[in-house]
Amino acid sequence: LRSREVDKARAPNFVKVEPAQAGQSYRPDEEQHQDVIGEALSIELRRKEALDYKNAPIGGGGMREETLALLVHSSDEESSDEEESDDDESAKAPLKRKEKFTRAQRNKQKRVKAEQVALEERRRKKKLMHALTEAKTVAKRVRKEEATQTARREEINVLKDEKKARPVGINIFEKLSEKDPINAPSLPVALTEELKDGGLRRIRPKGSLLTDRMESLISRKMANGKVVRKKQSVHGKRRKNMKGGKDR
Repeated sequence: LRSREVDKARAPNFVKVEPAQAGQSYRPDEEQHQDVIGEALSIELRRKEALDYKNAPIGGGGMREETLALLVHSSDEESSDEEESDDDESAKAPLKRKEKFTRAQRNKQKRVKAEQVALEERRRKKKLMHALTEAKTVAKRVRKEEATQTARREEINVLKDEKKARPVGINIFEKLSEKDPINAPSLPVALTEELKDGGLRRIRPKGSLLTDRMESLISRKMANGKVVRKKQSVHGKRRKNMKGGKDR
């Protein structure tokens, strides 16, 4: 009995049949009807934006002026580079024999090198002392970042709990439009002109009961969704009678 209560508490909140909104009635309130029309319009606008983005050519369908100028002047630059390389080769002077240093010059080089090593050692010690003095600042910043991450983690857990508590099977059309705006069904609602007569027999039916039931089952994970097959794009010329193919 206890396990049944636990399973019942953990079970998701399902809405088997989502009731229609008040604005979807054949004789709705004017304000509620306009709200539903606004929702349907937002779905269609989202669909139009997705289609425009899908059909728009990459880069606006044209070549930018910078790219065109780069392609036009690339050959000129290559030819100029070749000429410069030839000039450089011709202008190179013969290598001179390396001269030997005297003892005084060698001693001077040793002193300069020793001074550079000492300078690098002083810089390293100074950098180490600077890092030690900043240890408190670093520790404070780390504690602040940890507190921010903890708060963010708690916020995410709260959002997850709210999502679990939210009933599944409502606002199906809006969720489908956010997930796949192109293939999402339209929100069934009659226009204002279609409701002027006020008769139930003269109103054209909107939507599909089968579509509503199927989308509700899919949202509750009781049925598999429709897989949209995309056309495979072939780059280059399609060849026939290849070795190992079906025609051989």
